[in-house]
Amino acid sequence: MIANQISNTTCHCLKIRRGAAAVVDFYDKILKPSGVTVRQYSLLHAINEHEGCNLRGLSEVTELDRSTLTRSLKPLFTQEFIINAKKDSQRDSRLILTAKGFRTLQQAAELWQKAQSDFEAKVGTERLETLEEILAAIQS
Repeated sequence: MIANQISNTTCHCLKIRRGAAAVVDFYDKILKPSGVTVRQYSLLHAINEHEGCNLRGLSEVTELDRSTLTRSLKPLFTQEFIINAKKDSQRDSRLILTAKGFRTLQQAAELWQKAQSDFEAKVGTERLETLEEILAAIQS
């Protein structure tokens, strides 16, 4: 499909967006058996690492704005991977993984590691190091 090719534009921003979409698609295909996308995996991982975090804390850790984060968490609540363990006396949410969510995270983590290895093999370690340097320069 021509619309997704990086080479049909001179716009650096569009090339980076298309490249990022291709990377997300690459990971999503490998993670598919787990039932989560790479974005959902990263949220499950962050919630597991910061058990009991509230939305504000998770927003800071994931660098997602709260409205995007809230939308992204909905399927994880629906699939019963996470719950809000907030007690009535507490003001803020308290996000934790359910047992089902933890099992899903474990399965997805194995697949994510495969995606990492496959991606490194596809792109090459040296080129990935260069890419990471470029991305760091863009973010500074």
